[in-house]
Amino acid sequence: MKKSGFTLIEISVSALIVSIIATVLIVVLRGNLNTLKFGQKHMDFDRKILLTIRRMFYDLKHINPILSKSEKYGYILKGEEIGEPKPRKVYIRKSKDLKEKQDELEFVIDSNLDVDDIYNIKYYVTKDHRLMRETRDKSAKTTADMVIENVDSFLVTKDEKDIKQIYIKFMVSDAKKALKRDIDFAVRLESDFVYVDEQEL
Repeated sequence: MKKSGFTLIEISVSALIVSIIATVLIVVLRGNLNTLKFGQKHMDFDRKILLTIRRMFYDLKHINPILSKSEKYGYILKGEEIGEPKPRKVYIRKSKDLKEKQDELEFVIDSNLDVDDIYNIKYYVTKDHRLMRETRDKSAKTTADMVIENVDSFLVTKDEKDIKQIYIKFMVSDAKKALKRDIDFAVRLESDFVYVDEQEL
């Protein structure tokens, strides 16, 4: 009776084939993981930028309409009551330093139904290139939050042909400066009772 089994050569060939397949799978998997990591990095970076734009857009859009309670007229747009003209101001403060190009954007935002609940909001870039959002409540308490890091050339301009249009432009990069995006968008103020004032820092 013959004993059946594998020879040493057959086992060696099988082991070689398995190791080649494993090596190919590892190389492919590593490439896919690197691609996935690269894609995730881009997605996270773009998500931060999108949230920054949405936050600024949302704040500016909520300057008006401002509803307030009037004893005579019910709910009105604030400032439309006779003897109480209070237009909303949007301040653009232009940087004197042409190399830095860091402007400031400041405006007042009211909650819809509470006249006393006034917030002052300011966007500016610090010396370490962080875009900040500073709020001031009715008791003059200020709170500053970082919106996004690695911001350069934060420029805000008004449209000379359209007094209700504001342009915001800045460049943002990741920590290693590998990813960079030029952000350029416009916000149109919704009410006629808003005006833009451009000043120098």
